[in-house]
Amino acid sequence: MKINVLLRGFDALYCHGLKTFIVDYFRMNFSYETQITTNFSRENISRADIIVLSLCAGEPFLCSPELLARKQGGIIGVINDHTTTPKTLPICFSDMIFISRYASLADFQQVLARALEALHSNDAGTRNRSCSACQHKGLSRKQTRIMANLYLGKPVMKIADQLGINYKTVCAHKYNIMKKFALHSDYQLLALLTKMAQKNCRPNLLRDYLNEG
Repeated sequence: MKINVLLRGFDALYCHGLKTFIVDYFRMNFSYETQITTNFSRENISRADIIVLSLCAGEPFLCSPELLARKQGGIIGVINDHTTTPKTLPICFSDMIFISRYASLADFQQVLARALEALHSNDAGTRNRSCSACQHKGLSRKQTRIMANLYLGKPVMKIADQLGINYKTVCAHKYNIMKKFALHSDYQLLALLTKMAQKNCRPNLLRDYLNEG
């Protein structure tokens, strides 16, 4: 049997180790041949038996429309910290198996086994993935404008003056966004904004505002 595995978002060193681990796991335990790709295209998403995503803090809350092309198998989310997995996830993440980036090899083996079980049960292929009831999180237009300016490194006072609002309003929006996405540092916020700007969707107001400078 051949297993198609799709990886996305990992740095080169981690990706190399993960590829080797996955290939060895399926070969030694099931005598399966493994085909691994990192090209996150709609076609590869549709063909993948198992998808493994590297996710930054807050990213599981975002809309991921490209995953609507997924037809079968398991999906694994590798997260950087040990925060509690949110109970309410977008439709495309509803059956995701989460694991810490720093988990043991034994834990990774268990997660791969669960993903393989999902493939054999074909749950992903029979589930109705309607966007109408999706509970993904996003930003309002004003929040997007504020976050774009913060991302560009502008001081809070300058952002407030530019948008014609009180500086306390800028701080309040930042606080509310970090709370909404369960973020605990400016680094996590910037990482999430980077992922949001890279989203392959139209419209993408954050990307548009960043391009405006």
